[in-house]
Amino acid sequence: MASSSVPLLMKGEEPRKRAELPSELISSIMLRLGAIEILENAQKVCKSWRRVSKDPLIWRNIDMHHDLGDWRISNYDLEIMCRHAVDRSQGGLVEIDIWHFGTDNLLKYIADRFCLYLSF
Repeated sequence: MASSSVPLLMKGEEPRKRAELPSELISSIMLRLGAIEILENAQKVCKSWRRVSKDPLIWRNIDMHHDLGDWRISNYDLEIMCRHAVDRSQGGLVEIDIWHFGTDNLLKYIADRFCLYLSF
């Protein structure tokens, strides 16, 4: 009798992708990240992470804080990322942190997206 480290499936059981985490767990992870980390890294992990990153509930609170000494991200790029994050909130934005790069144009963009419950 040959031994195997791979467990046998029960009759009618479907194989589960080992790398695929439940959406609730991915959401929980993303809620602990800042918007920059989600847009620059987390959404690029795999298709399921990308799908969860588009959930408007992830974008109710947008933290665009980053290390100001990080020269790799310009204010222009931060504004573009912020606009993507605001769009993903689909009008459900409650709180946003853009204090170090926010412009009048960006504030107008945010206000125009029907973010009725927003506090700055």
